[in-house]
Amino acid sequence: MEKVKKLNWGIMGAGVIAKRMANALNKTPQNHLYGIASKTPSRAKIFADENGVDQTYSYQELVTSKAIDVVYVATTHNFHFENAKLALENGKHVLIEKPFTVNANEARELVRIARKKKLFLMEAMWVRFLPAQKTLKKMLKNQEIGEIKECNITFGGIVSPKYETRLKDPNLAGGVTLDMGIYPISFICNVLGEIPVEIKSMTRFSDLGVDEIANYMFRFPSGCLVNICTSFNLHMIDKAIIYGSKGYIEYPQFQVGQRFTVSQHNGTNEIVNKSEVHEPCHDNGFVYQVEEVFRCINEGRLESEIISLDETVKIMEVMDKMRNEWGFKYPFE
Repeated sequence: MEKVKKLNWGIMGAGVIAKRMANALNKTPQNHLYGIASKTPSRAKIFADENGVDQTYSYQELVTSKAIDVVYVATTHNFHFENAKLALENGKHVLIEKPFTVNANEARELVRIARKKKLFLMEAMWVRFLPAQKTLKKMLKNQEIGEIKECNITFGGIVSPKYETRLKDPNLAGGVTLDMGIYPISFICNVLGEIPVEIKSMTRFSDLGVDEIANYMFRFPSGCLVNICTSFNLHMIDKAIIYGSKGYIEYPQFQVGQRFTVSQHNGTNEIVNKSEVHEPCHDNGFVYQVEEVFRCINEGRLESEIISLDETVKIMEVMDKMRNEWGFKYPFE
């Protein structure tokens, strides 16, 4: 297969997350942000002027443009499926901002189309590609704190005004699980290299009817137990603690952090060795996932082994199961 010299990207949606992606694309020489599409042409024009984009489009024009190689879907959650499907059906490689879709049925359909058409497809779970997460996963695999038996994660905050409408509106697939809870779920599945086999959960609904606080409890095939608490309406400590038979790891700001602490013991309560791991990171962490998309397409790969399509679907199934337990469906489902 002929090597790709540069990828031309188009972005669907001209919101906050699209600006961060534009910045990342502008910092990677193998990638070029060629087009921006918005349902509001004036927004696309302002975005193009501010981010050095060559061309503005409608969604249909973007996916049919011969100049575009890859489409990044940066619209609200409720539109991910139809926007990504439109791009795939028009022969474009696709990167979808998390969550991949609203539910597993939508996810499976996108995967089916991508595989049938032999197109690259990936969920933009950008934190998986950060140096610190890669190092942590390797250390756990090498059993540097022994057999992993327990993990506690808290992740949440009081939503800022620029995200408030999207997070609180059920018509936009709002709620903490799809927007924030997916981070600790994906994080622990990644570092353990497993999908939970037992799932228990509960939630507290907001006045508008979406999950504003959620607790998840998982058992993994290895036997590891995981507790996760997340909220968009509480100021919470962003931290993961992973307990093994020979020690534990404390990872503040596990989602984006560059540092974590490893404490090791000899089977007693005495810590015999304590060290800090520091993995510096680019000031825009989206750069790593952009580089991964280029690498995969350049090598003729249709998905990334760091976040495979099968794993993305299985994580959607986990969230589906919890929402089903709560009796929580979006109006459009």
